[in-house]
Parts: sequence; C-alpha cells; structure tokens
Amino acid sequence: MAIPVAGFVRLPDDSANLGKKVRTQKRTVGADDVQEHFFIPVSKRSKLGVFHYSPALQSVQASAQDGITTGFFWLQNPAGSAVDGVFVRMVLRFNSTNAASGSVPRIALARFTFTGTASGATVTPAMRKTTEASNVLTMRTASTGMTVTVGALIASFLPPLMASTAATLPTTEHSWPEDGNPVEDADLILLPGEGAVLYQPDAGTASDARRFVAQVRVEEIEH
Repeated sequence: MAIPVAGFVRLPDDSANLGKKVRTQKRTVGADDVQEHFFIPVSKRSKLGVFHYSPALQSVQASAQDGITTGFFWLQNPAGSAVDGVFVRMVLRFNSTNAASGSVPRIALARFTFTGTASGATVTPAMRKTTEASNVLTMRTASTGMTVTVGALIASFLPPLMASTAATLPTTEHSWPEDGNPVEDADLILLPGEGAVLYQPDAGTASDARRFVAQVRVEEIEH
C-alpha cells in the first residue's frame, strides 16, 4: 500500500473581503505553505465556580459505617438550590502509624438522597477564583439535620494491608475517576437533594493505625 500523501485545497486571496473571517495559522509542509484551523474545545456547561475540598485527617475504622449516620463526609446539594453540582475528582492518600492491620475494608464513595436541612460541621473549600460566587454545595463531616438514603456505590478503595508492626509503608494513592476524567459527559452530577458520601461499609481492625487524607474537586453549574 502506498504511503498517504498530504493534500490541500488552494483558496483564493480574499484580503478585500470585509465580512467575517476564519482564524487559521500558517505552517510550511514540504514545499507548500498551508493554513491550519484551530480547534477549541468548549464546555456545554455554564460553570459558576470550582471548589477544592480537603477534609481533616481520617482513620480507618474498627467498626463498619452505614453512610447514613456514620461516615467520613457527605457532599450535599441542598434541596431547592439553583445549581447542579459536579463531583469531578477525588484522590485518597493512605499511610500508617506503623502498626499491624490485618484487614482490608472498603472505603466507598456512594450516591445518596436526603430530606431535611444539613446542619453538621462543614469543610471550607478553596475557591478557584476568589471573585466567583461562594459555594452552594457543602461538605459535611456529620449528617446532622439530614435523613439520608444511601444509593449505588460509585467507587471503592482498599487501604494497604499492614502485616507487621515493623513494616514501612510508603504513601499509597487511589483516585476516582482513574482516567482523570477526560470526558466531561462521564462526570457525576449532583442535583438538588442529592449528594455523595464517603464511608467504610466493612469493619476494619481494632485500634487500626491506617490513616488517609482526601482531596475533592467540585464544580457548580447552572441547571
């Protein structure tokens, strides 16, 4: 099969045309100067703000959590809010205080719906730009004020197994989505009255020494 040869269409000079113009850039290809078009990806969303949440240091629990009254955090979009939330990305980083932990409980991210008005302690987010509107969604460290119904799991993560008190554990990292979310249409949308909870559905080890931190990026968009 012959090697494909680049071709081009020659356009007439229209410098006298005062109408709308198409932006291109010139590049030399072989013996020819060609005009290349720009392709600029544009979001379909009307973005109102981007917020970065970093809750306090967390511990793997000896007892299982239910995501209803026990969990690590609840990111919730208040009922009746004028925005939709986009759970863009979460990264968990695990380490240990050097004690044997012979269990591998899941740390799970799940959807939830709720009624009521959240009143639990909040995590203050860092704004992408301080001149943008303040956050409408809130991250709560307790589900106080909400009657929560946990929905489907979005993702699960396994903390590292500590087989010996003498073991040295490098920090391990888990993220969701794993592909860095290159496709906007795959994002998790949180409508008013919905949220995402991070909790531990399985029991851990008594006096579990494993710790982790979470970083969460959230966007708020128009309905």
